[in-house]
Amino acid sequence: MTAPKSRSRKPPLPARDPRGGRPTQDIAARLGDHILEIALAQFIARGPEGTCMDDVAAAANVSKRTLYARYGSKKGLLVAVMRYGIDDRLKPIAATMTTVCLRERLLRTARKMLDVSLQPETIGFEKLAHWVRDQNVDDIDVQTLLGINPGICLIQKLLEEAAGPDRAAALDMRFLATFIFDALVTSPRQRILVRKDLPNTAAAKTAYLEQATDFIFKAIQGRVPRGGVGTVDLRQDRVQVRRPVLAS
Repeated sequence: MTAPKSRSRKPPLPARDPRGGRPTQDIAARLGDHILEIALAQFIARGPEGTCMDDVAAAANVSKRTLYARYGSKKGLLVAVMRYGIDDRLKPIAATMTTVCLRERLLRTARKMLDVSLQPETIGFEKLAHWVRDQNVDDIDVQTLLGINPGICLIQKLLEEAAGPDRAAALDMRFLATFIFDALVTSPRQRILVRKDLPNTAAAKTAYLEQATDFIFKAIQGRVPRGGVGTVDLRQDRVQVRRPVLAS
């Protein structure tokens, strides 16, 4: 199988000088991301077992000696690739967290996370992470790399900034952030990819996220009508979630 070309947002590196020698300072600074982006595409397309250092080196237009000097082994390269895959997907999401209104910040952040989660590269990276977890690869703690969901951490940061240090310390912000992440990202992603009852269109995703966000804010304020899907009461010293029997 031929690995797909990397869909890089960065300008490609120039061809390696056949005479060898040290790269320029600019190329050296960009080389790490370039190698990891190429390696990620290789690992996703062929799996860790089907990917070899020779193929990665050839695709990245670097020497195999460069790969081993930077990462030590294929396992070391795989660890670096997984960390890169997470960081690379967080950067554009974090850039959306600049508006003043909490509702708008949650909406923009959730929309960006949902869009990123639906990209083929992200789906492939997720399968790669699951493979590594299921194989119990030594020296790669996938739970450490992926167990603390970066998206939940971003939402938790938004909530804590809006609540202030005193209020945030009195509430289970981690639980609330997880609840909101599932409502705004996990659920619509499942509906789009698995149930296929939510169109993967800008209009459909916007309508869903706005409705879900309004419901969450009403729940936070204790105004969810009786018989609703669930309520979140922030007026207590901890977050309390009550769900109907069918949701348990």
